[in-house]
Amino acid sequence: MPAAFITSYLGDSPAAADHLDRTVRGVVDQTDDDWLLAIVDDASPDPTAREHLRNLTGLAPDRIVLLRQDVNQGQGAGRNLGVRWAHRQGCEFVLFQDADDIAHPQRLERTRRLFAERPDVDFVYSTFLVIDEHDQPVPVSRLTPSVAEILQSHETPVQGAGAWMPIGTTVGYTTLTSTVAVRTPLALAHPFPEERGCEDAHAWLRMSAGGSAFAFLPDTPARYRIPQGTRGSADRSRIGDDYYRRKAEVETDGFQQAMRIAIDRGRLDPSAAPDLTARFLRRLAVTLEREGQHALVREILAQSPTAPARPA
Repeated sequence: MPAAFITSYLGDSPAAADHLDRTVRGVVDQTDDDWLLAIVDDASPDPTAREHLRNLTGLAPDRIVLLRQDVNQGQGAGRNLGVRWAHRQGCEFVLFQDADDIAHPQRLERTRRLFAERPDVDFVYSTFLVIDEHDQPVPVSRLTPSVAEILQSHETPVQGAGAWMPIGTTVGYTTLTSTVAVRTPLALAHPFPEERGCEDAHAWLRMSAGGSAFAFLPDTPARYRIPQGTRGSADRSRIGDDYYRRKAEVETDGFQQAMRIAIDRGRLDPSAAPDLTARFLRRLAVTLEREGQHALVREILAQSPTAPARPA
């Protein structure tokens, strides 16, 4: 049964097209060749983008499909469109693949094996290596604190049922989009929200609360592209100065929704919600403090049900 890679793409520059070429090649070169790839064109403004995308299908005409959004709606909406398409194709699971990242050549093979061996698992993720715009490794010393924090969390990866709780209250964001594979029914049940930016963190929290268990796939790092001399990833650069405020708002809403899902499923006592909210806000404040967002940290901690002190 084929699995589906899903890539949402905004063709707005020659660099974006070049990076997509490498992303698609990473899928074509998988050691397991039972795959489909849905590239969702998110109303690309570059007039050459459509022709370029049609040419890319020639790498595997029977397996690469182009979907299109007539209005730019963001990566989350593009992924949702791809998930619905994968469901119609009968794909057991989907692998999210951002348009500037590169998959490990054995990603599909190892993910398929893990899902087969672990029927209790419906969400798989791995670690990653950071590369620049030329596919060269980026030293850890040059990573932003939040990216370094994610990599550090993989030393003892979050796994098992209820992963949303330690991710939200202890570890922080840990599941980079291009490392995530999800069983299709779970992805359908908990689509990405309409927000642009951090929509993936929102979805992962809800998927964990509404699903069965997370598992970490070792020794299968994705290559995560962060062009140097920019504000970070392509999505973060597009959002600009509002990125951290949006991160705080979207992730807070995702955690609150995850708590509601867990309560509705009988997995969480409602009386625990205020304490969990306070712990989540403290953890979010730690990440933002490391990024120098001091004023935003004060705002966030003021929302806490227990008004905790500012982190050291």
